[in-house]
Amino acid sequence: MTDMPFPDLAEMKNRLVVEQHVSKAVSDIINNTADARILISISRSLNKSSDVVAELQNSLREKIVAVTSLLSEHSPYEKVFELAGEILRHDATHILSIGGGSVIDGTKIALIVATKNISSPEELDANTYATKEGTVVEKWPIKHIAVPTTLSGAEFTPLAGATSSVTGRKEGFLNSHLVPDHIILSSTLSLHTPERLWLSSGIRSIDHAIETICAPTVDAEIADACAEGLRLLHSGMSGSRNDGKNLNHRAESQMGVYYATAGLSRYRMGASHGLGYLLGVIGHVPHGLTSCVLLPAVMTYNLPSTEVPQTRIAKILGVESALEAGPALRNFIGFLGLPNRLSEIDVSDAAIAEIMEAALTHPVVQSNARAITTTAEVSEILTIAN
Repeated sequence: MTDMPFPDLAEMKNRLVVEQHVSKAVSDIINNTADARILISISRSLNKSSDVVAELQNSLREKIVAVTSLLSEHSPYEKVFELAGEILRHDATHILSIGGGSVIDGTKIALIVATKNISSPEELDANTYATKEGTVVEKWPIKHIAVPTTLSGAEFTPLAGATSSVTGRKEGFLNSHLVPDHIILSSTLSLHTPERLWLSSGIRSIDHAIETICAPTVDAEIADACAEGLRLLHSGMSGSRNDGKNLNHRAESQMGVYYATAGLSRYRMGASHGLGYLLGVIGHVPHGLTSCVLLPAVMTYNLPSTEVPQTRIAKILGVESALEAGPALRNFIGFLGLPNRLSEIDVSDAAIAEIMEAALTHPVVQSNARAITTTAEVSEILTIAN
């Protein structure tokens, strides 16, 4: 692994740029870079619905060398390799990723491929953090500027995930270089994000916060940061549900993500994340929705091992006892107009059976605060979720 430490909250804040006009923010960032060559990686939907690319091209002109919309949900390896090819073909000095977690994660991994000249999916698989070698990056010459338009939090972490064309599963990559060099928060641009995606991705960040707070060895400072993130997200998303155009509520939610992701890469998440990864790839369910249907159930299952942290979570959610925390979150998710039970999403019995079996060897499921060693225990969580 690189000797460079993962950035802490203070360093991460130094990477933050809160600016409604993305073109101005990017202009300021590259101001002292001679011969900057910027490749834009943007989600297809945002490229169609917004004029952000036109504004960037008008402002930066020849510094924009290409615009791509290659990446999609779960970041398939094939698309990651295509993006890496574009980075190399245009000799980009900067890559500007604009969109949700899949766009930002896929861009991170494309930068690994381009930087290390990786030529095959098998070689990329050898760089996952589950392998002996891990995600080793000795240099990082291409700067990454991320502009998130959802609340998933990919921009604040040294983690990235993509779906392997070899294993068919979501594979993880971990290196301090994967944290974008600059993170631009524009609540104005986020107005183009569909409400359901905005709110469900916020539940994903709430999942980050809650599973960190409940982690058995969590540091008090990190737990405090995640509690603040949960508070800001709960407040900001409630406001957004009532008034989706209010930029203050959106900005509050965006800052909530910054705090809520404080423990990612420092603490392994639990069964909500682990089962969510499996439900995402095997059941083809978006990550935000996996958290919507699984997190309240995992909180209930974990209660015997996490009563103290869940008492803290309960108070942020407006109830008194740990016993009420999971149900309160489920009610909040319902208030947001999102599915809060597994029965509300379309997952086949065959997929559920595969998920139950895979959970017993999945490292994130196995790091859960309360042990999960049998399919009966996985079934207990899924039954609560149903």
